[in-house]
Amino acid sequence: MAKQSFFRSVLAQMIIAGVIALLAPGLWNANNSLGAGGALEPYLVNAGNSLVFALMGTFCVMSPVFINWIGVKKTLIAGTVGFCIYSAALYQNNRYGTEWFVLVGAAFCGISAGLYWAAEGAIVLSYPQHAKRGRYLALWLGFKNSGQLIGGAINLGLNANRSTGGRVSYVTLLVFIVMQACAFPFAFLLSEPHKAQRSDGTPIAVEPKTSVKVQLRKLWKCAISPRIRYLLPIFFTCWFYWGYASTYMTLYFTVRSRALASFLSAITGTLACVLFGIFLDSSRLSVKTRIRAGFVFSCGLFTLLWIWIMIVQHGFEQRRPDYLDWNSPGFGRAFGAYIMLQTTGNLVQNYLYFLVGTMGDGTMELSRTTGLLRGVESWGQCASFGIGSSRFSPFYTTVINVVLWTVSLIPAAISIWKVEDKVDYVPENTPAVDKHGLTEEPTAEKDQATEVPMAKLDA
Repeated sequence: MAKQSFFRSVLAQMIIAGVIALLAPGLWNANNSLGAGGALEPYLVNAGNSLVFALMGTFCVMSPVFINWIGVKKTLIAGTVGFCIYSAALYQNNRYGTEWFVLVGAAFCGISAGLYWAAEGAIVLSYPQHAKRGRYLALWLGFKNSGQLIGGAINLGLNANRSTGGRVSYVTLLVFIVMQACAFPFAFLLSEPHKAQRSDGTPIAVEPKTSVKVQLRKLWKCAISPRIRYLLPIFFTCWFYWGYASTYMTLYFTVRSRALASFLSAITGTLACVLFGIFLDSSRLSVKTRIRAGFVFSCGLFTLLWIWIMIVQHGFEQRRPDYLDWNSPGFGRAFGAYIMLQTTGNLVQNYLYFLVGTMGDGTMELSRTTGLLRGVESWGQCASFGIGSSRFSPFYTTVINVVLWTVSLIPAAISIWKVEDKVDYVPENTPAVDKHGLTEEPTAEKDQATEVPMAKLDA
């Protein structure tokens, strides 16, 4: 086994990936947690976000082609450039009222984010060995939510005196632009899969470079496989609430309340994901038990929360409140609903990443599953922000969310309850890895194997 280097260790790779997640999507989330990117009204920004997620979904799903072509590191680097462009567009709109740049920036962000999320998902799931995926996933999500935490603190510090409705300070967006631009050079620090070193000495599996046609065939096979196809509805609905949440904050809360929401939701989301990640990684329970219990807890809690959200929103339909501030009557009830929605949504996201991580190995296989996860859920967000770009009733938006979410749980439960604890076999003498990180075609018939516990779904 090669001499272990901290810079090449999986921990170092997760820290690098986490910092990038903090700077790019973490701050993007902080901005959107303000409600409509801090704008006066949600409709234009919701339309921009809808475009972001439409393109993001397409490029997430197609990202295995790019990863197989240029490698996971270069795909990640390309995926970091669009976030600051979109923040710059929001700044222009906030300060000068420029509208066309919002849509152009959204297009750049959508393409870039599509490449980023699939590459990032493949990294955080394929680099660690199976026994440590839960804790490393929690570390990565903790970094990502810390981006929202830092962004939320900036939001709160710059807008704490804004006790009325309206736009947030444009200085907030300037800070975000500078910080998000730093993600691009930081991505160059990541190690290629063949250079990264696991603590147990096992190599990271990387598929041989193949044609686009072959990759598309494998992608289609993955999408229609029994283990994935029943999960596609819950992929679509798990982030469908975000368009509603953005509109909710913009319509009913003061500027500083929106800043406080951005800050507190990051804290609660980070703590919840870390604790949940520890449970998902527990060696005391079988993988099957953790998958089933994690589903019941995260998705059950999310379902119950929607009942509360509907009740709160129905009250707003009867009598729309003035912009709710910290000392407004009814603030705690309405504000708490938003914080819980964001927190539980992060738990569901954490769980789905863990779930797809148990269904495969290697950068390419996991780029397909995570690409489908992020791609399909991005299309859900596209539809959600599309609804939010109109003046459609927020209450009926909650009804749509509840119906779609509840229906999606049925096929997801069917898929999850087919999980069995099985044993995969990985060759002891793994194929040689060339300087580009691509494995050479095997020539031997079948090598001896070592056991690696993981979960598989019955076909």
